[in-house]
Amino acid sequence: MTGLTNVDTSQGDNRDGCPLCKIAQREILEETMKGHRERLMLFHREHLKTLDEQSIGEAYLLLMGIGSRFFSYVTEWAIFEPVYATVPNHWHRVASDLDPKADDYKQILRTPRTIIDGEKGSIHRADPIEHIIEESKSKES
Repeated sequence: MTGLTNVDTSQGDNRDGCPLCKIAQREILEETMKGHRERLMLFHREHLKTLDEQSIGEAYLLLMGIGSRFFSYVTEWAIFEPVYATVPNHWHRVASDLDPKADDYKQILRTPRTIIDGEKGSIHRADPIEHIIEESKSKES
């Protein structure tokens, strides 16, 4: 992300051990897809745990623009809050399709997310759906 000003870079800790800080600029990584056709991650170049609201808004707009091209094969896709992040002290967001066959689908349902409908052009928030998790557990038994 570029164009950020007046950002406090003293936030966060353990930047030496942070895997996101070790990614070279313009590097494209192939990480676990968890059963998704595409997954995107946007992260701040500096080791920051939080960003100001304007920067977060700009990041979401950037991710929505890129995501609309990457996820053109599905009607809906989402940008996820980092509640299950493996790197919680470095600001980032992950976007993916909402494939119920994906390995992490149950986690998707438990994660607050912004859902983008590519056909309607609409955006809405979804909060965790715990009752669906309980229903799926009872069906597995």
